[in-house]
Formats: sequence, structure tokens, C-alpha cells
Amino acid sequence: MRRIVFFIVAIFFFCLSSFAQNDNKIRQLRDNIAKNDVATQHPKKSTNVKTWLDRGKLFYDAYSVNVEYLRFNLPVSEARLFFREPRQIISGDDGSETFVYSNIKLIFENDALRNWEVTNSAADNPLAESFSAYQKARTLDPKGKNERRIDDAIRVIINDLETKFFNEFYLEKYLDAYNTAIQRIEFSQASGVTDTIYHFLAGFAAFTKSSNDDSMWQQAIDKFEAALNIGYRETGDRRGEIYNLLYTAYKSIGNDEKALYYAKTGFERHPEYTQLMYDLINYFLERNDNTLALEYLEQAVARDPNNAILLFAKGKVLDELGETEKSIGAYESSIKVDPTYFDPYYNLAVVHFNQGVRYDELANEQRIQAEYDRYKNLSDEAFYKAIAPMEKAYELRPSEISTVETLRTLYFRLRVKYPELEAKYDNMRRILEELQ
Repeated sequence: MRRIVFFIVAIFFFCLSSFAQNDNKIRQLRDNIAKNDVATQHPKKSTNVKTWLDRGKLFYDAYSVNVEYLRFNLPVSEARLFFREPRQIISGDDGSETFVYSNIKLIFENDALRNWEVTNSAADNPLAESFSAYQKARTLDPKGKNERRIDDAIRVIINDLETKFFNEFYLEKYLDAYNTAIQRIEFSQASGVTDTIYHFLAGFAAFTKSSNDDSMWQQAIDKFEAALNIGYRETGDRRGEIYNLLYTAYKSIGNDEKALYYAKTGFERHPEYTQLMYDLINYFLERNDNTLALEYLEQAVARDPNNAILLFAKGKVLDELGETEKSIGAYESSIKVDPTYFDPYYNLAVVHFNQGVRYDELANEQRIQAEYDRYKNLSDEAFYKAIAPMEKAYELRPSEISTVETLRTLYFRLRVKYPELEAKYDNMRRILEELQ
């Protein structure tokens, strides 16, 4: 038992000692890399496979010296074991804690490592340098004496690029993540492997960066299309996502024809991916192509009959197509699903209001008094129907000027026929003056 305890204590102090010496290790690695740089220029040493094998290991060590023991969700307790107490702990607004050390920052969320940031490295782009060195060593080893060693080293490098990519992405360093994904693709190809997922991930990093600054839409498109061309296939709930991303990217660079192609193609292949249907609906709504928009809206509502937004959109399209009664039904269904949703109340009131206006116009065209009176009564009935939904819209958004103006107009128009509206008219007129 004493030997086991001694062994555990020895490991503990070894870890503390190891990480306490990281500054020294980094300095030593820089010195050794500088010496190796000289060797790669030497007439004889530069053709020696050992020079390049050593170089590959040096640069790999330069990468791993700070991150060797790190993994996502590493508990704080283990981090304290390996790294000891940080120089500083910074609390973030999002509830995170950043442990600051001399060469690295560890960012924890809920006591688990979320991501990290190396602040002092022994070399720039060490994994790429390591990979290049091992590839050079392969060319100097025609008999393959070191083939297994080189293959194993490159496999480790490619695996580390995966961790590096996700760490950079979570740090919101999207350009760095994109470049890391490109490295992973190139290294895999050099090893004879087609890495379809990293074509997608490179595209996704470029897409995410462009969402903020429009700088890399084309790179996102290129990588997404390359992923599809080499057989990338999504699984589970994400089947169809890449088509939605391509739709958005092409829309963002103004190529609506290609955007529509990917929305349609994606929807045909993955009709279960609802966002593609929404893409098509929005596409046709933007162009006032209400017939096609309604076609996809009908499908969307059939799948999700309790979606108040879809029902409202359906009502709006039906109204624009002149299907007034169906439009009223869709708005009423939207209100039934979500009684706090402003838009269907407002639009429902507008439908009735517009009906009142049309009846007014028809009344003014009549030469027979009886017909004139009939249309005037229909007009009053339509205007009166507009009051209740518009009052509800006002209740939900009392500062909406168009709602107040419409109510004032309705009260004024009907105040003689319905005397109780006189006081409401005076009140709404006062409110409008205050808002203006």
C-alpha cells in the first residue's frame, strides 16, 4: 500500500514539475528548431532522413508542449493538478472562468474545460511544419525503413487538427478554424484519404465568419459544393442542412438563381428538413410570386398546423391572391394558436377595413337609392368587424401609430350609427396627438 501511495505522489509531483518547466521547454525547443533549421541547409545533413524526422518531432513537440494533457470538458480539479494555481482567474459575463497561465489560457464553463488559447508558442504553425518535415523524410526513405513511424506521426497530426479546429471554432476564431480545416483536408489527401466532413466544416467556418463580415461567402460555397461532389452525406436531423447553407450563401452574394436551385434540390432530396421549405416560401414571397409561395405554405401548415407564424403568412398570401374568406380563416387560426401574436389581429382588421372601403366604392357607383343603401350597410358592417381585432392589436402594441390612426378612423366613421363610439373616438384622437 505504501508503494502505491508513493507512486501516486510521484506522478503528482512529476506533473507539477513538468508544467512548471514549460517556459524552459519552450525556450529549449526554439533553440533546437533553430539548430535544425541550420541542419536542413547543410549539404549532407539536409539529405539525411534523420534530420527531417527530428524536425517533425521538434515541431510536433512545439505544438503539444502546452496542450498535451488538454481535452474538452477536462474538470477544473484535473487542470489544477496539471497546471497548479493560475496567475489570474477572470470571470466572464457568460458565467465562464478563464485561468491565466504563462503560456496558455484555459476557459471553463460549469467547472469543465470549454476551450483554450495558447499565448506563447515555441513555433508558428507547428503542425504544418511537422507534417511537411515528415513528408520530406518519406522522400528520403525510398526503402520505407521509417514508414511506420512516419505514418503514425502523420496520423497523430491529423487527429490533433480536429481538436485544434473545434477549439478555434468555439473561440470564434473562424478564419483560423477555416485554415485548420483546409490543412486537415490537404494532409488527409496527401495520405490518400478523402476527408468529406472537413470540406463541410471548412465551409461552415467560412460561412459563420461571413455571417458577420461578408468576407468569405465564396469560400463557403466552394467547400460546400466540393463536399457534395465528393459524396458528403448528412445524417439524422441535419440531413438537408448543407442545401440551406448554400441557399443562404448564394443569396448573400446576389446569385438568386443558384440559391433557388439549392433550395429546390435540397427540398426534393430532404423534404423533412423544414428550413428548406421556409427558404422556398421566403424566396417566392420576396418576388411576390404568391401562387408558388402558397404552394409551399400549404405543405408547411400541413406539417405544422399549430405554427402561428405560418398560418399568418398563409393568410397574408391568400389576401394578396384575393381569397378574402380563406385569408380571414387563416388569420383567425393564427390568433387561436397564439392569442398574443400582434400581426394576425392587425391584418385581420385590415382585411375587414379594406372590404368596407370596397363596399363604399361600390355604393358610390350606384344610381338606385336602395342599392346605394345596401352597399353602405355592408360597408358599415365590414368596418365594424374591423374594430375588435384592431382594438386587440392596439392592446398588444399601444404605441403603434398605424393602429391608433385606423381605430380613430373607424370610430369616426361609425360614431353616428353607434353612439358609444363617440367617446372612443375622442380618446383615440387624444392618444394620437400624444404619440405624434
